[in-house]
Amino acid sequence: MKVYLLIALALLLTTTGQVLQKLATSRVLQHDTGTGFIAQLLLIKETWWAIICLATGILVWLAVLYYMDVSKATPFLSFGYILVTLLSRYKLKEVIPVQRWLGVMLITIGLWVVSLS
Repeated sequence: MKVYLLIALALLLTTTGQVLQKLATSRVLQHDTGTGFIAQLLLIKETWWAIICLATGILVWLAVLYYMDVSKATPFLSFGYILVTLLSRYKLKEVIPVQRWLGVMLITIGLWVVSLS
């Protein structure tokens, strides 16, 4: 049970990190100061929070791999695609085409099939 909580935490951290990356880049595009893109990104707090979330997510994932075979653990990372798509739609207000929703449904079905093994 502990390993599944670690998987959930790793997914939460990496998904949050990805959304924060998008928020950071959007802020740079909205407030372009003429300096370099990377320099501007490094001045935005969302960039640093994204780095912290992603780095912590990696460390938590290493703990997952300590407790579980990589062939069993890795499919759980696909939940990240689902979470990012949902957050992109509802938090970032992105338009998600029907084909992408169908892909998310197929990923969900695939995860269910993998969980049966």
